[in-house]
Amino acid sequence: MAQDTQGGVKRLLLVGWDAADWKVIHPLLAAGEMPHLAKLMAEGVHGNHATLYPALSPMLWTSIATGKRPAKHGIHGFSEPAEDGLSVRPVSNLGRKTKAFWNILNQQGKRSIVVGWWPSHPAEPIAGAMVSNHFPFQTSDDPEMPLAAGAVWPVEEAEALAEMRVHPTEISSDILRLFAPDWKKVDQKEDKSVHDLAGIIAETMSIHAAATDLMERVEWDMAAVYYAGIDHFSHRFMRHHAGKVRATGNADPAWFAGVVANAYRYHDVMLGRLMQLAGPGCAVMVISDHGFHSDALLPDYIPAEAAGPAVEHRNFGIFCLKAEGVRRGERIYGASVLDVAPTVLHLFGLPAGADMDGKVLINAFENQSLPERVASWDEIAGGDGRHAASRQYDGVSAAESLKQLVALGYIAPPGADGKRTVAETVVECRYNLARSHMDGDHADVAAEILRALIEEDPEEARFHQHLFYCHMQVGDTAGAGRVLDRFDKTCAGLAPKAAEELKRRRAECDDEALGNRRGTPERREMHERRVLMEKASGAVVARLLMRIRLVLARANTAARRKAALPMLEELASRSGRSLGIALFLAEGFGSAGDTERAFAYTRKLLRADPEHVQAMALEARLHQAAGRHKQAVARAVESLSLVYFQPWLHCLMGTSLRNLGDMAGAEQAFRIALVQLPGMPAAHEGLGKLLYGDSSRLGEASLHLARAGVARARRKKSTSAPVEDGVASGALPGFDAQEAAPPADRRKVVTIVSGLPRSGTSMMMQMLAAGGIEVYTDGQRAADEDNPRGYFEHTRATQLHRDTAWVAEARGKAVKIVAQLLPHLPRFQDGEEYRIVFMHRALEEVTASQSAMLRRLGRKGGALGEKQLARVYAGQLVRVQEWLKRAAGVHVLPVAYGQVLEDPAGTSRRVAAFLGAPFDEVAAAARVDPAMRRQKAGV
Repeated sequence: MAQDTQGGVKRLLLVGWDAADWKVIHPLLAAGEMPHLAKLMAEGVHGNHATLYPALSPMLWTSIATGKRPAKHGIHGFSEPAEDGLSVRPVSNLGRKTKAFWNILNQQGKRSIVVGWWPSHPAEPIAGAMVSNHFPFQTSDDPEMPLAAGAVWPVEEAEALAEMRVHPTEISSDILRLFAPDWKKVDQKEDKSVHDLAGIIAETMSIHAAATDLMERVEWDMAAVYYAGIDHFSHRFMRHHAGKVRATGNADPAWFAGVVANAYRYHDVMLGRLMQLAGPGCAVMVISDHGFHSDALLPDYIPAEAAGPAVEHRNFGIFCLKAEGVRRGERIYGASVLDVAPTVLHLFGLPAGADMDGKVLINAFENQSLPERVASWDEIAGGDGRHAASRQYDGVSAAESLKQLVALGYIAPPGADGKRTVAETVVECRYNLARSHMDGDHADVAAEILRALIEEDPEEARFHQHLFYCHMQVGDTAGAGRVLDRFDKTCAGLAPKAAEELKRRRAECDDEALGNRRGTPERREMHERRVLMEKASGAVVARLLMRIRLVLARANTAARRKAALPMLEELASRSGRSLGIALFLAEGFGSAGDTERAFAYTRKLLRADPEHVQAMALEARLHQAAGRHKQAVARAVESLSLVYFQPWLHCLMGTSLRNLGDMAGAEQAFRIALVQLPGMPAAHEGLGKLLYGDSSRLGEASLHLARAGVARARRKKSTSAPVEDGVASGALPGFDAQEAAPPADRRKVVTIVSGLPRSGTSMMMQMLAAGGIEVYTDGQRAADEDNPRGYFEHTRATQLHRDTAWVAEARGKAVKIVAQLLPHLPRFQDGEEYRIVFMHRALEEVTASQSAMLRRLGRKGGALGEKQLARVYAGQLVRVQEWLKRAAGVHVLPVAYGQVLEDPAGTSRRVAAFLGAPFDEVAAAARVDPAMRRQKAGV
């Protein structure tokens, strides 16, 4: 369904600067050193750009592209398991579950250029061109490294664009001097800073070269160019910029003190070139996904976890927009990374999707009318330039389904290292998803994920801490207390063991000696030592903070809240001059009645960061508690102008406005809170009490008060689990029969029985054996209650993903191979072929049978419900089908499990015709026992 785009802009240039921050930009603007950005700001609007939690770039840039939170778009970390669940790769766009704005524009006949977006690999087949984030050389030391397959679309552009990549060894002395004038003074044998600097410059140059070349040659309506450079420059050199690096040996921290500022100047020059190519009439948007601490708030310690460096990110990035119909030279407020996609669509005259979590930044426009939203762009058909459905998948679910197959015995366990890496990746993705749910105020969903993670690894402090705050978020202090008690016990047992292990490792090699080595094993060892240090600390400060929160939350009198003051004083003494927990201390002292100390901490935070949203919001709450409603509203407005999505703060403002007599403003504030957080008890209650004063609205008032009571009861349970989408009864992808005459020589044929576990593969193996075909089995898996007549398996067949040498031994025989391993089959030799009898069974029967089998075995499979597992299997079967269509020398006979039971003789005739004589059809049919079917669809 095409939408009317009349009245929209003709062209849009969108430039993404990862981690760009106004705190660094403003001094450069004042000195006239970023003229192109200054021109853009003068001709349009600009303001802060609020990020999401966790502030991890692949998740954020996908939210920017889709207007949706991670739970909806499917990207949950920096890496993901590969489709087979046996290895890990950098995060791709194959797991993205929804359309990006360029896909929607594609449906409307718009041509796009997308360069470097994270993640955008493999490049999508859009109208225009796409260069994925795998285009630069990355960290390779080989200047001849070929371009990654799938990095460029259309493929005809790949060869020419590959020549534009810049390798770090090509960065000249003159270029390095632009970033670090004293770089030659560095002892490069001891200090790799120059090497790192050259790598970041080369990566940035590569992206810019591809973008400018395509913009000059390819017809386009929208160009989106993403630069990771500022983020990379900042993570590596911001400590020099902030004066937080101490001199070591003969190295002077000042040698790299100007790198970050020079990186911003460089990005402004590149922006100027892009704007020149776009032309004067082109709309231009410049954004970042988050900011970067550049002062005293830059943390001194990076947590020992996969995404630990994200603590250096600031909550606000930058937003600039110049376009026809956009106000000029003004600042806008309340922008979020979720608002980019809806605003891009609005610029082209298109409505946002009702399922998008973001909004159109309508306050940027002169005309503030909005078209009605469509329900979902995902439901609107049309050529969107996405990858085929057979290529899309969920990496975490792939890994979990692998665990299911391993537990069932159909695939051999992956090697120790591979298994560990995949497991760690899955954990990080699930943890990131839980944090994203908390950020979206879905603590109940987050809690379910965190409980499962704790059961798998009770030693991870971060899981306990976040689960505690999930319970606190919904007011369940009893549940929070249980979590904290368990965390206390865990730390008591774990801390001394971790300290002893750390001592043992340091005795073998001290930290300084280990740090001088640069190999991968040494880096892993250093990481593990940091983890041990954190465990050995016993999380004393974190647990004290949690205990204070719990005491304050449970206190129902002023006297009881004051009882927390000694604990707050202890926490204040432990924190010293650190700003890390100043916000909590402000909250704590405020709750305990010491508002003077509370304001002292908020002022301290606001001196360090004048845009500290949480400190402003807390001051609003403190003013309201003291009856200063005018000041409360003023502070709330300041905070909301920076981050508009704060439902509780809208609710607080509603209460203060009601006390000030502004009933219309109060009603609007309560309703905004309910739009942002449907079912919010305090907002329902506040609105109900407000409306109760109007006799004509008593019905609506009563409804809101009733909803407040129901919502409070529901939220306190904190046990809801995400509802799984169903899979249609019996639904599974259809497999095409690949017609073939019977083989001329069955001795050159490897006959394979395949399908999902519990789809009837053992039954078919029994039929083939009875029909006279020798089976390739080692007999190691004995018959049992689930398969009384035996499994007919060979251990080496379960290891096909690691070893294919044995396949030659199966010529002339029948072997059972689980469907997910088929793409690992080696190519056939002359005159040889594969004949695959592929078993189908309703997916709900398959998953029910697997669950029953695992219960009987007393084993735990993957962490997926049956319906979710069925969805994953459906996607995997589609990909297997695509492989079967492409594979040479492969013939497939699809066989329905139910049909075998209903018509054994007919099935036997089909198999005989497919495999060729000799085959005893009568004996094969006689092996079928309908009584073995214990799970039926719909039963």
